Amino acid sequence: MAYVKDDEVLPVENIAEYLREHYGRHILHAYRSVQKYYFRLESSKRDLRFLKACRSNDIIPKFLWFKTSNRQLGRSWVYKDCQCRFLKVEIDWKYDYFYGTRNVFELSLDVLRELIPYRIFEHLHRMVILFAVRLLEKKENTLRNKLWNLGVGDEYFESNDPEVVTNLSSRVLSDEEIQCLANGLDYGLIPKHIDRLNVASNVEQFYHRVTDIAQHHKEFMNELKEHGAIVKADVRVLNSKELTFASDLRSLTQSFLHKVDQFREQNFKIKSKVQNYCNILKKLRADNSIIITRPDKGRGIVLMDRNDYVNKMLFILNDRSKFCVLSEDPTITREKQLNDLLRRLLNEGSVTDQFHSIARPTGSNPGRLCSSVTEGFLKV
Repeated sequence: MAYVKDDEVLPVENIAEYLREHYGRHILHAYRSVQKYYFRLESSKRDLRFLKACRSNDIIPKFLWFKTSNRQLGRSWVYKDCQCRFLKVEIDWKYDYFYGTRNVFELSLDVLRELIPYRIFEHLHRMVILFAVRLLEKKENTLRNKLWNLGVGDEYFESNDPEVVTNLSSRVLSDEEIQCLANGLDYGLIPKHIDRLNVASNVEQFYHRVTDIAQHHKEFMNELKEHGAIVKADVRVLNSKELTFASDLRSLTQSFLHKVDQFREQNFKIKSKVQNYCNILKKLRADNSIIITRPDKGRGIVLMDRNDYVNKMLFILNDRSKFCVLSEDPTITREKQLNDLLRRLLNEGSVTDQFHSIARPTGSNPGRLCSSVTEGFLKV
């Protein structure tokens, strides 16, 4: 291995001649292998993005268009299904090629690292990336033009940041799984059907909270029960402001449902993307060896082995300086004590009937333990 001075200026051009003169032909061959496989690796990434963009938008690239003797067959669902199958096979093969090329690239990179000084290796690695940029930009522009010709804009490229996904588990995530998880835990897929009854129920609950209708209704019901009357239906008396607000809220709800239907019809034209995300999430949910949680700060995603997660949680809970074991759940007992206190205050005249009705707890449940991850450590 040749010695390199710290103040020696390393070449930016004519690197092949420099390596041949100072290190020999075998080092030049190792450098060109790294250069070749790096370009193939990055090129295959862009090919995968192109193919997945086609699949997500339910379109077929031109290299899968083939002629049939029967022209009507070319417009049938059998022809389209055959094209979709070919596209899936092409994506699977491209993934195999990508992983194989990545292994060869990493191997050639290790060989080059062992043959030359580290300072020369770092410089050559930067030059490999720099020389490939122009060729990769040209290839990416070509693929973008193909998508434009097929009717797909830049907005359909996957743009999620994969750095927000931290994989601490033993499961190896594919690029599609990382892109899916990078949407975040708050990301929701477009449902096939809208539960209009649930929407109406939520709007009515919101109306109850904004107005005093619920409290007036409770008082009215209590008065009827005290007089022994039989109530067969809800009786609500609204003033003019409440009627106007209810009418406006109804109009907004109908407009919201109409916009939702339009949005669903527009976005369900790309069925493949939604279906692909559904399949990925189903596979992740079926893997009982991992657990998906969030970090302590930010909106990232953290994957951990379930056994590791449970063991760390038990280790934290076994710390008797912070937690203690209870023989029974005190939630119901404390709820009863609070209700007794409120009833005593009501009998003493310290609180009103309305305050007692609002503050009185019912159906209390104990809180659930949850945790987040901070730099690989659990935080309860």
